[in-house]
Amino acid sequence: MIRRLLRDSISARAAVAIALVLGGYLALHARFATVDAAIAASALKLVGFHVSAGGPGDLVVHQGRDFSLYAVVTGSCSSAAGVLGLAAVALILLPGRVWRRWTGGLLAAGLFVVFNVARICSIVLIGWAMATVDHMIMLAIMSGLALVGLAVAGLPHRRILLRIAGLIAAGLCGVLAYKAGTGGSYLQSMIAYHALAGPVLTFGCLAMGIIVVWRLLVGPPRRVEAAASS
Repeated sequence: MIRRLLRDSISARAAVAIALVLGGYLALHARFATVDAAIAASALKLVGFHVSAGGPGDLVVHQGRDFSLYAVVTGSCSSAAGVLGLAAVALILLPGRVWRRWTGGLLAAGLFVVFNVARICSIVLIGWAMATVDHMIMLAIMSGLALVGLAVAGLPHRRILLRIAGLIAAGLCGVLAYKAGTGGSYLQSMIAYHALAGPVLTFGCLAMGIIVVWRLLVGPPRRVEAAASS
């Protein structure tokens, strides 16, 4: 009876997926934060920063005499919710063969981890730039990057992932350009960036992950249209 209910009712499967995501988040968010922080530390070391761990999920970052940062990757900042959510959608809610759902779910979850670690590293990198580079130079750089992002999003092409990435980059760089142009302090700039980068990158990465899962399970839009017309 339970198996039939889960097979025939999308509402029942959705309830199970939500319960698993909530339970998994409560049980595993600290471990996700520790893993994300460790990957971010390795990435920052590769680009020349001195990084040490103050504790599980903590980062102590130094660069020269002028930059020192203590950061904490919390459960809400980790990739836990996104990875668990994408896995639940792929394995429980979407139809299709098991191996395709596993493949799509794992690829989407991996993509989300990569983008989440990139978000953590970007906060450190942009914080270092805002603290050490002249404001007018930062204004020019961020304005240029914002225009490039808008161009990527607006040019005539069918790459939806590129459009999403372009819009995300344009929005974030636009905010940083505004802060640099108004003479905002390093702390003010990082508060604004962190507040915006969190939801924007999280939802943007979720959108990309869902697109990856959908295309692996259902196929590109042209294939779907062709199947519907036949």
